[in-house]
Amino acid sequence: MSYRATVLLGLVLAGSARAFDFPIQVTEYVDDVRVVAYIDEQDMETETPWHPFEAAPPLSVEQALKAVAGQIASDEALAGARLAEIVLRRIPHHESYWHYMVKLKTDAPTPHHTHYYLVLMSGKVIPALKRPPSIK
Repeated sequence: MSYRATVLLGLVLAGSARAFDFPIQVTEYVDDVRVVAYIDEQDMETETPWHPFEAAPPLSVEQALKAVAGQIASDEALAGARLAEIVLRRIPHHESYWHYMVKLKTDAPTPHHTHYYLVLMSGKVIPALKRPPSIK
């Protein structure tokens, strides 16, 4: 392979490697349960920063719940889900960016099954995963 072809291949591979954005991991504790969600870097680029005490949040609690209601309507496993908790929290390492953490309860597949969702200020709903406690 010629020198030019090698350099060109290296540039293409380096550009492809830089094009991949790692998701932002958000780890929250909700009632002593560790919950993890992943936000795409592209989603963060479209988020609106919020500075408390200067203005109302870009997404109200009512709008966040409407976004979650859309998620409930599109997922049969969430039929009959009821709101257990909603909390406004800062996105770690992104000082001016916030999200709502929503906890839902359903009776299926077992009584009081819990579902967690992160709602960005853009209204995007991201499922969160319950993680077992770390073994020390």
